[in-house]
Amino acid sequence: MLLKGLTWDHPRGLTPLVGGAPEYQRQRPHVTIHWDKRTLREFGEAPIEQYLDRYDLLIVDHPFVGFAARHDALVNLAPFLTAAEKERFIADSVGPSWKSYWYAGGLWALPIDAAAQVASYRPDLLAALSTAVPETLEQVIDLGRVARTTGRWIVVPACSTDAISLFFTLTANLGHPIPEETDVFVEETVAHEVLGRLHSLIALAHPKSLDWNPIDVYNFMTATSNGVYCPYGFGYSNYSRAGRSPRLKFTNAPAAGQPGGVGTILGGTGVAVSRRSSYAQEAIAYAKWLTTPQHQAGRYFQEGGQPASLAAWTDPEVDAAAGQFFSGTLLTLKMSYLRPRFDGFVRFFESAGIGINRCLRGTVDDVSLVRWLNRQYIQHRRPSKRSPEAEELV
Repeated sequence: MLLKGLTWDHPRGLTPLVGGAPEYQRQRPHVTIHWDKRTLREFGEAPIEQYLDRYDLLIVDHPFVGFAARHDALVNLAPFLTAAEKERFIADSVGPSWKSYWYAGGLWALPIDAAAQVASYRPDLLAALSTAVPETLEQVIDLGRVARTTGRWIVVPACSTDAISLFFTLTANLGHPIPEETDVFVEETVAHEVLGRLHSLIALAHPKSLDWNPIDVYNFMTATSNGVYCPYGFGYSNYSRAGRSPRLKFTNAPAAGQPGGVGTILGGTGVAVSRRSSYAQEAIAYAKWLTTPQHQAGRYFQEGGQPASLAAWTDPEVDAAAGQFFSGTLLTLKMSYLRPRFDGFVRFFESAGIGINRCLRGTVDDVSLVRWLNRQYIQHRRPSKRSPEAEELV
């Protein structure tokens, strides 16, 4: 029996699955497992229905569950878990990771990887500036000014996908999280406060920030000595592990409003089973095995994975091997913000990110952007209420 899976193209996404497969195959000799990969952009935005005929297992992120629930694209895993298994997942969840895959009464994936927007820095470069790790956004701005006097930068991943993520993070941290059930995406006063803070941040950040995702930022920070600090980026424990030089240090996100990095947007991934799989029962068994605390803290982490198991996150040996990545960011993960997940949200997320990125570049004014965002949200949440003027941002 051949189980085929599709994941995303990064050592954190691919290597732990490929590296762990032989261990499962030894336990189930009748099963062969093969994993393919797709780009990070395809992972976040490409329609999952195009893969359902070709793959038994899909690594997905939780914004796709609204589509899955409405279009019968993925197996509802809830009936295949015992009460004890559900209790284990609840107790072992890193923040709302477990909750994020429940939608419309179904469970559309099992959490395999946990992440949120957190802060990171180069300890050597920060020490050279005689500056403490920022705890507030105001202190980040101050650090940005100090860094510029030495020819260095703060860096912010703010390509379109990360631009909208920053917007969600700051609205939540300022005490105005955007709920699932709303007809007004964001109040204008809140939006202008958020955009004002983002403009201030981008004005001091490395000029390529508006082109970069977190991987680009972390590669820059580790390949050169020019990037000192990143306030908000989806965390990657790969960059803080023993054996890397230089290593990044990850910590809780700074506060724009509420302390402790409350409200940064939840990321991570789950393992889902295609409704069209001919081997759904075996695929479900494999998905369960991938998400056990023992595998997550063992081979999965050792092969470069970033677990979704709280037991792995709080394992002292795992944490030490990851340069205290897990203990350093756990508070932010526990308090992270779960974005809307309705069918149509992924398309909104994509278009809104492009619009916010354009605004941060100065090609669209704040007022026009905010009004367009609110129209777009209605259009995607209630397709029957389409408005011609909501189609394009000019």
